[in-house]
Amino acid sequence: MRNFWRMLWKKKQGKRVKNKKYFIAIIGIGVLIKILLFCFALIYAPQSKFMNDSSTYLKTAEILMSQGTFSVRDTNGSLNYELRRTPGYPLFLGILNGLMKIPLSGVIFIQVLLTILTALIVYKAAVQIEPKLAFLSAVIVLYSPSISIFSLMILTESLFIFLITVFMFYFIKYIQNGKTQTLILSSLMLVFAAYVRPIAYFLGGAIALFIIYANVNKNIKKAIIQAIVLLIVVYGLLGLWQVRNYLVSGHAIFCSILHDDPARIGLYKSYSKNTDTISQGMPPVMYYINVPWRCFLSIMTRPGSFKYFHCPALTVLEKTLGYPWMVFWMTGFLWGIIKMGRNIYYQFFLLVIMYFICGSIAAEMWFVGARYRVPIVPLIAILSSYGWTQLILLINRKHHTLRQ
Repeated sequence: MRNFWRMLWKKKQGKRVKNKKYFIAIIGIGVLIKILLFCFALIYAPQSKFMNDSSTYLKTAEILMSQGTFSVRDTNGSLNYELRRTPGYPLFLGILNGLMKIPLSGVIFIQVLLTILTALIVYKAAVQIEPKLAFLSAVIVLYSPSISIFSLMILTESLFIFLITVFMFYFIKYIQNGKTQTLILSSLMLVFAAYVRPIAYFLGGAIALFIIYANVNKNIKKAIIQAIVLLIVVYGLLGLWQVRNYLVSGHAIFCSILHDDPARIGLYKSYSKNTDTISQGMPPVMYYINVPWRCFLSIMTRPGSFKYFHCPALTVLEKTLGYPWMVFWMTGFLWGIIKMGRNIYYQFFLLVIMYFICGSIAAEMWFVGARYRVPIVPLIAILSSYGWTQLILLINRKHHTLRQ
């Protein structure tokens, strides 16, 4: 009998070691792919790091470091205060490229490392909820084509997704322990994220309401107090930039991009300017159902394009593998939503996901795509991983029933 238990223990240990090797290999391949893409872009497509917005970030970063002011130069060489953008990413560039003299290729490499670190944080966040979700959640983030593509460009995506993921991690811990200190840490991450990309500006209000909702059957008084604390931290710190903008322009705005005419390119009042052949002629109600749905599909189903690297082989590879990968995580994601019930963690994820999707569609409409999905991939990943665990349980039950 003793020998039997020893054999069983060795068998289990051997299986664990084998599984661990598989896990390490999968993670290692994901990291290697990112490094190889970085090397390819560096050698064969060095200009791929520059997009339309890149020059603005670099110019404001240079002036921020040399002049100590967040400004842009006009055609006459005069400095004008920058109101359209926020200083988070230019400060990131200014410190690394301007102050520390790291070349732009080195900055890109740091952005790649941030995406790898993001996958690690997603792993740790998933462990807090359900350890069996952790590995697949991290893999979905690590192998995301859109994250890999935009990490190789002078754009806000890598820094923004990292900060949103840290915000998510601390908010999960806050849901678990209910401590105000943890909530403050989460709030600070949200502030930093909003300074990088202003779309996060209004998320603080939604999270404050969620705190009250999540505790409506518990200590509602404490929940209201903590929601107020979050609002004070978030909008107190963001308000400092609004004060700055008021002093230099007379407008108490966080950034002017939030106050651009929403009818210019966004969904609001777009019916009268519609040039889309598919939705032309539709009555307004059908138009405002059709267009947001198609924009939603654009955000959620485009795998990301390697066209920026001007390599036909990479583009073919993206088309070949990108769509099956999208079907994989999307299947788990949709089933996770169906099965999440009243799970407060998944409700929080869905709130943040829908906030970014709706905000992107309302502001950008036809311009949305895989890039706008990048910040929510960590939340999608955990929900998708949960969905797949539920699907596997369902399949196993049916298989067991058939065998009986």
